[in-house]
Amino acid sequence: MKSHCLFILTATLILSLNAAYSQESDSSRFNLTKASADETAKYAVWRTDYYICTGIAYAKSMGKTTDDFMTFVAQKHGPSLNSMKGKGLEPVVNFLNFVITNYPNGTFEIVSESQTTVKVKANRPYTSYFKEGLCLGVTIDEFEKCFWGHAQLMLKTLGIEFKYWIEGDSAVATLTLNNVYLKNATQQW
Repeated sequence: MKSHCLFILTATLILSLNAAYSQESDSSRFNLTKASADETAKYAVWRTDYYICTGIAYAKSMGKTTDDFMTFVAQKHGPSLNSMKGKGLEPVVNFLNFVITNYPNGTFEIVSESQTTVKVKANRPYTSYFKEGLCLGVTIDEFEKCFWGHAQLMLKTLGIEFKYWIEGDSAVATLTLNNVYLKNATQQW
């Protein structure tokens, strides 16, 4: 009986040491690294753009259009802009600046501004995905229609008219406070 207990104790000790050693050696086989903020931002932008292309491609495979997908995205993402409601153009312009300048080579500038309208110009840093033509079965026109078009739909719910157009290597847009927004703003004063 004494030798039986000694055997169980020894076996338990050997198994425990083996389990502890194998856990330690498993974690040392891999050198897990933490991405820098810049690497994280680049990946997030790439991933978002690929999801846009994936969504458009999926919509098309289901007999839907880019407009259908764009509307779906705007409905899902629209509430995320509610904190900007009633605060004018500045937070929206800053948000668009943030979206574009998160691309490694994204540029954004204010071309002109007044109390009710801002004209902005951005480069099109996402075009590199389309160098070879289609990206996941999606054209650059379809991508941009969704990219800028869902912003247009979302901003409409804030009382901001957003018009955009492509000029060569740039996307140009005007953001205008609509009459309903202006009426509500003057009633608050």
